[in-house]
Amino acid sequence: MNNLQKCLSNNMKKYRKLRNLSQEKLAEKASASSNYIALIESGKNFPSLQMISQISRALEIDELDLFSSTGLKYENFMNVHKQLLEQIQSIVDSNFANLG
Repeated sequence: MNNLQKCLSNNMKKYRKLRNLSQEKLAEKASASSNYIALIESGKNFPSLQMISQISRALEIDELDLFSSTGLKYENFMNVHKQLLEQIQSIVDSNFANLG
């Protein structure tokens, strides 16, 4: 997946989650199938200009927001977030093990 696809994929996920939309709901609002939305978000498919427009309208954003480099930063943020949660869980688990 190239950087353009990563930006699109990550920004779609970010805005979809900010709007509390499932892939199915976004697909419905964008007149697409949920499978197609999943393929775009996984970087396995790249949408047409018309579909980019439909997706951006469904997300209530400008088309260019889907290609903002913040999408690359969002991916890094989510990886750090996941690692922190795993570390916290490990600390909590070890503290509870010590109580017993």
